[in-house]
Amino acid sequence: MILVAALALFAMAGCNGQWASNGGSGGGQGRNRPHATEDETRQAFEKVMSFFGAKDLSSLDSMMSSSAIFIDPPAGPGVFSWAEAKPMMEKSFSGAVKFNLSNESGYRIGVERDLGWIATVYHIRIPNDKGGFSQSDGAMSMLFQKTEGGYKVLMLHASRFPAAAPAEAGKSAAEPVKKK
Repeated sequence: MILVAALALFAMAGCNGQWASNGGSGGGQGRNRPHATEDETRQAFEKVMSFFGAKDLSSLDSMMSSSAIFIDPPAGPGVFSWAEAKPMMEKSFSGAVKFNLSNESGYRIGVERDLGWIATVYHIRIPNDKGGFSQSDGAMSMLFQKTEGGYKVLMLHASRFPAAAPAEAGKSAAEPVKKK
C-alpha cells in the first residue's frame, strides 16, 4: 500500500528521471544533461583565460551564464553578477595598459555530472617604465556547467597574492627585512 502511494505521488509530481530544476533556464544537474569531462573543462578554462588575455569581451560574454557570479574579478574587489561585472570589465579592457596573462599548468580539476571546476595560479606581467616587467600573481577558480550550447561559467573567483617584500642588498628573499 505504501509503495502504491509513493508511486502515485511520483506520477502526480511528474517525475521523469531528471533532477529537479532550480528555476531559471532549466538549471540543476539533470541526469539527462551532457556530462562534463576534465579535458573539456580544461579547454573551456583555457578559452576563458585567452579571452581575458586578449581583452575580448564579446567572446568572454559568450561563455558566461546569465546568472554567473564573480568574486573579486580582475576589474575590482567584491561580489558581482555578470550583468554588474560586464561593464566593469569593458572599462578595464578599454585601458591602454598592455599585459601578459598566464596560468600554472598544474590545475586542480574536477567534474560531477554537468559541472566542471578548475583552480590554478595565474600570473599577470605588466611592462614597467624601466623596460622590465612587474608581476602580480594570484589564485583563480572557475565553476562551469556543460550545456547544449557549450560550457558556461557559473562562478569565477580571483584573488591576488600579497606582493613580496623587497630584499635588501646581500640578503636573500627568504630572509626578513629588518627595520632600522
